[in-house]
Amino acid sequence: MRTDAEIVVIGAGIAGLAAARVLHEAGKEVRVVARELGEASRVPDALLNPVRGKRGTVALEAEEALEALWDFYPRFGPVRRGILRPVPEADRGVWKGKLEGRRIPHQWLDEGLYLENAGWLRTTPLLHRLAEGLDILYAEVERLEYTTIYLRTPERRTLQAGLVVYAGGASGAHLVGLGGRFTPGSVLQTQEHFKQARSYGVYVAGHSLGGSYLPHQYTYTSHQTEPHEIEWLLSEAEKLLGYRPAVGSSWAGVRYRLDSHYLKEIPGGYALTGFGSAAYFYAPLYAHRLLKRIQGKS
Repeated sequence: MRTDAEIVVIGAGIAGLAAARVLHEAGKEVRVVARELGEASRVPDALLNPVRGKRGTVALEAEEALEALWDFYPRFGPVRRGILRPVPEADRGVWKGKLEGRRIPHQWLDEGLYLENAGWLRTTPLLHRLAEGLDILYAEVERLEYTTIYLRTPERRTLQAGLVVYAGGASGAHLVGLGGRFTPGSVLQTQEHFKQARSYGVYVAGHSLGGSYLPHQYTYTSHQTEPHEIEWLLSEAEKLLGYRPAVGSSWAGVRYRLDSHYLKEIPGGYALTGFGSAAYFYAPLYAHRLLKRIQGKS
């Protein structure tokens, strides 16, 4: 059967674009199909944070993910180093125990934990740079049947792939039926620019104050920022900074989570999805793992 591309990547968020870029640079014929560039990955500024939450949980495969992202992202734009975690004195012993034996460069300062090779980046310029030179078709995928992709276009077009990679997020998760959790939330855009990322409860980095997490759902529903989210974010920012920063606008989205099973075989190819709020942290690592998986089968 004639194919339209050796590999079709569904989704042009950070997971899809990182995968497409890595595959393209390896000499693969890749076409990306997406409704729009960036999709849910257009959160204004993204943290690259190996130590998560108020409990100081060290992310799975944090060392490997950090190595991969620092090898990848700086080729496409600036990445700001360092995140300050102002951990309360009473909790620092527990955090130190969790970091013991892990290869996560850090310092304990008077203010808290400074993660030296964590960081943050502006997402929109990065997404545009990753997309440069890629074959991208902007269309909505209606359904996926093995390696046949049905597009929602006036003429009901289809694409035939040699191999399909589903790398979309929450809004397209029904195409592959993997289950998972859908978590709505918001990020506020601040007038102030925060060069030094700080994170405890909420985070500030660049022009972002994030992020709220509403109760998990088990199906996708689009989300708009609600007034109580704004109040919660500002009250948490006051604890973090000592004041409420002025805000101008907000970003709202739905995070899709599959509990670390981020690379799965599906009929006709692979699903690379379910990173939740950690997509920018893990995307380079899993893009290279996808390439190795494909090369191993060719």
